[in-house]
Amino acid sequence: MDENQQELTHVAFLLTDLELAYFAYGGNQSLLVVDAYLNGLIPLSTHDCNLLALVLNERLSELHLPHLASYSG
Repeated sequence: MDENQQELTHVAFLLTDLELAYFAYGGNQSLLVVDAYLNGLIPLSTHDCNLLALVLNERLSELHLPHLASYSG
């Protein structure tokens, strides 16, 4: 994941307040790991990055806001 994707995911995460929704979609990292990732301290797998992006973008859509979290290729 590139730095821009991580930063935008962090912004989206803060805007949507969805730390627990990640687990409902099958996320398997602890909140501590997700927090460390969102603060740029550790990387996450492509799968987990994309899962976070999916959850966040769905919530942003519900709020009628643009998608901010991008997906890894």
